[in-house]
Amino acid sequence: MARTIVNLISRETTPNFLFVKEMIQTGDKLLFISSQKFSERIEWIIKALGYTNCTINQIILPDGVEEKWMQMIELIKCKLSKDENYLVNLTCGTKYMISAVPKAFVGFNAAFYYIPFPKNTILKIGDDECKMINYRMSVMEYFNCNNTSIPNQKVLTENEEYTNVFFQLFLDGTNEFFDIIDKLRAYRNKNIEDIEKVENEGISKIKQNAKVYPPVLGLVKFLKQINFPIQTPGKLTKYEIQFLTGGWFEEYVFSLIKSIVQPQDIALGVGLPISENRAVTNRDLDVVFTFENKLFVIECKTGIDEESIFNETVYKAAALKNERLGKLSAYTSIFSLSRVNEKFKDIARAMNIAYYDRSFFDDEGKINAIISDIKKNAKG
Repeated sequence: MARTIVNLISRETTPNFLFVKEMIQTGDKLLFISSQKFSERIEWIIKALGYTNCTINQIILPDGVEEKWMQMIELIKCKLSKDENYLVNLTCGTKYMISAVPKAFVGFNAAFYYIPFPKNTILKIGDDECKMINYRMSVMEYFNCNNTSIPNQKVLTENEEYTNVFFQLFLDGTNEFFDIIDKLRAYRNKNIEDIEKVENEGISKIKQNAKVYPPVLGLVKFLKQINFPIQTPGKLTKYEIQFLTGGWFEEYVFSLIKSIVQPQDIALGVGLPISENRAVTNRDLDVVFTFENKLFVIECKTGIDEESIFNETVYKAAALKNERLGKLSAYTSIFSLSRVNEKFKDIARAMNIAYYDRSFFDDEGKINAIISDIKKNAKG
């Protein structure tokens, strides 16, 4: 007998996606049942699934019908077939829909299931059967499933070995070391075509409102001392400058998480489109990964010594979280190389943001605490 996998649609789309991925077999059809309010989410799920040779049907309830018991049941029932075996996921939909829909399947071959999300299990209603969800979502699938595009991602500027070296150089850095990095920040979005000239003169443009780029004294010696692998002698690309002025920490965290957590998928420097809500104008996510079908986002900062800067960082992380990252729910953290500051911890905790300061990266035992927190959140 032919099989049809049925999903009720509501605000959360991940359980629908996972139910299909875990249950589908060759030749199965898909059926989505939704109110008008959430009907657009069907296309999000279909896009994330990426199936091209699968029959997909929809039942869209007219406005208000999702709250009319008999009308809803009859409208669904008339679309069903005695020749199909239905696997019905009751995880989503309104509570009223979840109560009414099984009535529509009376007299048809149907089994009902429920996912106690965020747990990775599928429960069969009516008996003690519990099926583990073995499928694991990628970052792109998670974003597509929630209608959030990823216009761009960064790639590693340097190899992991050099990034680890730079991490230690930063921890042992002198005032001169940090002074050069601070001056280089003015060049983060600009290529340096002549390192020696920038060291001696900087760059100034005689134009109205033009930005003046200051000299970076000691730059040549600095690059030699840190044995920086310049792509082109005498020049620095904006990507190399971004690495030196903080991008290295994003790459360090990326490699650290990839190694110690071993997520299902991980992405660096994920750029999101700017939403109409201008509360957050910088929507670059430093490190994003999926683990046990949960989404994790890490904001990386080499230093946040001023409370105003920290508040800005937490505000950005919280705003993205509250906007659900454009409909995405995520566990959000800030990784910082600032010294221990109890006030910072309290501010982050109040915003439901996990905050890890420099002490977590100096102490291997504390790194294990980060892993433990991630795994705990992944279990739900």
